[in-house]
Amino acid sequence: MENELKPINLGEIEFPKIDVSHYIGKNAKIELVQECESKYGYCVKIQTEIIDKIDFGGKTIELRGNRVFGLYKNKEGKIGWGKDTKLGAFLSKMSVKHYKELKNKEVIIQAMTGKEGKEFLSFN
Repeated sequence: MENELKPINLGEIEFPKIDVSHYIGKNAKIELVQECESKYGYCVKIQTEIIDKIDFGGKTIELRGNRVFGLYKNKEGKIGWGKDTKLGAFLSKMSVKHYKELKNKEVIIQAMTGKEGKEFLSFN
């Protein structure tokens, strides 16, 4: 057959890792505050300005700090957050009342480990 696939050697491969340790503790300004809806519900994505650009496998990658905070829907159908939620605590720490006020605020970069064991840049 002309369109038949030829067997190839497939399997798990090792990807290069990015060492994020030298970005920890650096200051960065929040550049993006975006409301989102995902398969898990409503959320707010917050992203810093570009911290660095690196070459990763022949491709330039922009490194930024990211955080996603979940929003909640109450009995009346209003979407928001409580002061005891992670978003509420973050807003209090940043001395703002609403996440829309976070743009241009300065945060400190930190590393977090995701569910798959990969490190990524975030902020406190």
